[in-house]
Amino acid sequence: MAAILGIDTGGTYTDGVLIDPKTRAVCAKAKAFTTRENLASGIAACMERLPEELLRESVMVCLSTTLATNAVVEGRSGRVGAFLMGRSFDRPLPAARVTRLRGELDIKGRQLTALDEDEIRRKALEMRGEVDAAAISGFASVRDPSHENRVKEIVRQTLGVPVVCAHELSQQLGFYDRTVTAVLNAGLIPGITELISAVETVLDSYGLAAAPVMIVKGDGSLMRREYALDRPIETVLSGPAASIVGGRYLTNEDDALVLDMGGTTTDIAHIKGGRASISAAGAAVGGWRTQLRAADIYTYGVGGDSRLAFDPQGGLTVGPRRVVPLCVAGVHAPWLAGELRQSMGRAMTELGEEQYAECYRLTGRMGENLTASEQTLLGLLADGAHSLFWLADRTGCDAAKLGLEPLVRRGLIQRCGLTPTDLLHAAGRFSRWNAETASAGAAVMAARAGKAEDVFLQQAIDTVERSVGMACLCTALGLTGCDANADTIAAYLWNSAVKNAPDDLLRLRLSVDRPVIALGAPVAAWLPDVCGALGARLLIPEHAEVANAVGAAVGNVSVEVTALIRPDQYHEKLVVHAPWGVKAFDTLDEAERFAACKAAQYAAAEAEAAGSTAVELTQTVRPVYAERPGTTEKSFVEMQLRVVAVGAPAWNENKV
Repeated sequence: MAAILGIDTGGTYTDGVLIDPKTRAVCAKAKAFTTRENLASGIAACMERLPEELLRESVMVCLSTTLATNAVVEGRSGRVGAFLMGRSFDRPLPAARVTRLRGELDIKGRQLTALDEDEIRRKALEMRGEVDAAAISGFASVRDPSHENRVKEIVRQTLGVPVVCAHELSQQLGFYDRTVTAVLNAGLIPGITELISAVETVLDSYGLAAAPVMIVKGDGSLMRREYALDRPIETVLSGPAASIVGGRYLTNEDDALVLDMGGTTTDIAHIKGGRASISAAGAAVGGWRTQLRAADIYTYGVGGDSRLAFDPQGGLTVGPRRVVPLCVAGVHAPWLAGELRQSMGRAMTELGEEQYAECYRLTGRMGENLTASEQTLLGLLADGAHSLFWLADRTGCDAAKLGLEPLVRRGLIQRCGLTPTDLLHAAGRFSRWNAETASAGAAVMAARAGKAEDVFLQQAIDTVERSVGMACLCTALGLTGCDANADTIAAYLWNSAVKNAPDDLLRLRLSVDRPVIALGAPVAAWLPDVCGALGARLLIPEHAEVANAVGAAVGNVSVEVTALIRPDQYHEKLVVHAPWGVKAFDTLDEAERFAACKAAQYAAAEAEAAGSTAVELTQTVRPVYAERPGTTEKSFVEMQLRVVAVGAPAWNENKV
């Protein structure tokens, strides 16, 4: 029996599914912990839990990954050399080296200054050995890409590293954002190359070397591995986009909110007409605004592994930082429960960055330039995780001054702490991991708050539910255009609807007029009460815990191409500006016929390059006219032709 293998590497889990390519039914599913330092290890562990006989019959492999998003956010991209033409910036770029070249176009794509090819070679040679990839970006290159294309050719020959042009990634104006997009993309090429190579090594061990590998893009569509190697930036927000596709597929709902609660974040999006809305502003990631086509996703820092902590005023907060749940850490370190309870008799003092119930464990990474005290701490953790106060007692150091946070930031140790997952274990609502360690952590935090354990536990659960409910309300407010003060309004609505204190003058009853499709392992525990408070219909489909992997496996290829026709009054011509170049015509009809035909051919070719052999083309034409002052006549301003090519990915037909 043939199958499609879908894989999603999330912040906590790597999910895998096997889907029948004919019926699209889920045949098998599995989960394994994501190995952040080596994603391929987590993928291999997940695949080992799928039926091997069926796995070996896979006709296609579809992957959604957090690699690009995490690399940008954490500043782990490759070194990029940026070559700019026409303008320079007084704002930073995410590049190791930036140089400006001769060669300039005006806003209509007409050459003002020619390229100097000797200068290009000379400046490229200056970067040899200092960059891993290069990005080429010219002002108005979306009007005429010829300068960028020639510089790319020379830089690639000179440096021998991957090179990307800005116009290949975006057809929008906005020189700075387009340049940022190109630089980020170039920096991700080495990492995505390494990931895909590692994944293919795992696939080869199952005899799947011939199976096509597809990657989920940020808009939820698919692209084949070769396409992704040139455009890894398009995998930013790949995981959340896959969940939207999976949620819609598993429920067949065309108008709903899709909520994906993972280990680190809760992502919420709106599907309407069976499709997710696309962000008009472009995806923002790691503080950089890009021109990426991506689903409009609202992300909140609350998930199953979110850190529960007391703020300076003594209030309990959840997220946005992620920690290892105590119940998970306790599986391999069952002594943690005893260590935590032994700390309850201590005098409560200010701990700064740490919390009373927190523990630490090694990540397996090797550290360099360690101080003597850091070497001692790492040595104490060699046998497994230990609590904060156990470490303080063994080192004879004040718990607030152990210096653990720098080791966490360097990735040498992991912080383990109380999380929403632990609350469920301590309350007896979930029992997958070590409930005793979770209960001990809750008891320590309750003592810190000066409350009975059951009272603290309920208040902590209420805090998590409030955070998830607030996320839903903030999303609904944002989707209705009420972005200003959304947090304040959402807090008022939630408190008024849920608390209903006896002296409240105004009482509210909420009604979210869309079903909520809840995805992810924790949603069955958290969303019933949340949706009850919101007055929303809750849908938790079968396979909700692996919906991202399902979304990866059932996605389609989609490519969008735009051509622009604008008048050139100086030459009395109509000029077509498009990704393939610039061409002038005498009449608008001639220009439109050419642009429509060429855009359709270009979109079909791009869709084939992305991995589809049979596509449907949809074309829209948007002409713009302006009234002449003092008359009823209208002048032609521009015409935009947009062609969208959509098709199913091509798989190994011989196995079906």
